Amino acid sequence: MSAIELRTITASERETVLDLLEPWLNDRALFARYFRHDPAFCDDLCFVAADGARLVSTLQVFRKSVRLNGAVVEVGGVGNVFTAPAYRERGIAADLLRRAIAAMEEQGFDLSLLFAVRLAFYGRLGWCSHVRHLVFIDPHPVTAAGPWAGSPYALAPFAPADLDAVMALYDRYTAALSGPTVRDRRYWEGQLRYAGTPHEDFWVAGAAGEIVAYARGTRLYDFYVLMEHAYLPGHEEALAQLIYRLHRTAAAALPGTISQLAIAPGVQERLRARGLTLRTVDDVFWMWRLIAPARLAHKLGMTEAEIGAEDLLHRLLPPERSVYWIADRF
Repeated sequence: MSAIELRTITASERETVLDLLEPWLNDRALFARYFRHDPAFCDDLCFVAADGARLVSTLQVFRKSVRLNGAVVEVGGVGNVFTAPAYRERGIAADLLRRAIAAMEEQGFDLSLLFAVRLAFYGRLGWCSHVRHLVFIDPHPVTAAGPWAGSPYALAPFAPADLDAVMALYDRYTAALSGPTVRDRRYWEGQLRYAGTPHEDFWVAGAAGEIVAYARGTRLYDFYVLMEHAYLPGHEEALAQLIYRLHRTAAAALPGTISQLAIAPGVQERLRARGLTLRTVDDVFWMWRLIAPARLAHKLGMTEAEIGAEDLLHRLLPPERSVYWIADRF
């Protein structure tokens, strides 16, 4: 049996990696959108295991700048971890992950994040599960989701001309939160091309000529998912109207809507007042790993002892004021 080679790819091998990933979800285009439109995609962070000329396993690390308690840290998002069936149970994926950990340390990452159901597997490699609160909106009988009586808000689909206002609203809304990705225009323009599956519902609410709220949704894993939202202070009602509309129209044929409204209790109250049933669900399938404790401690103004404490994730990412937007998944 030939030795398995662990390495990163060249640009000419991107299509070969897509060939490997395609049978996983039978959706080559899903992976291709990230490869082509994520401005942070890097061949040096696309890891593969090769058996001779054949690629048999892969994973990618996606660079994200993330705000934690007011500081910006570099996070390596680990995604697309896949091994061809004939090569499983040989430790190849674990070896690739160790290779990726070493590369993240060398390339200036502070933390790593992944989303997984194999908690024990990733736990053995240093990732720790952390709870976050999702809010599930139960299905509702389908009726017209027209404007609310007396509403001052105009709801409309997002248009490219809205991007500057939406970017400013995103920055203002997420400034006080822990966990959101820091985005520039290039990031936004790329993400708008890959976050949907393949399409998304992106609606804005305006008042007095200003965009005061927005919501983005898509179908994901047979549910409707609100990928992210934002609103200006005092305009909870505008976001509630957007979510109500999406839930009663785009999500109507699905078994419910998943949201990250735990950080917006006022919006929850308004949706309940409109007759919707909302339930908080604990999600433990996001996992974090320290990559460079000393570097992270310096950025956060903490001691290395504090960084090593068992309650670190609860201190950095308290569920009531932390969010990692589903739109930023990888």
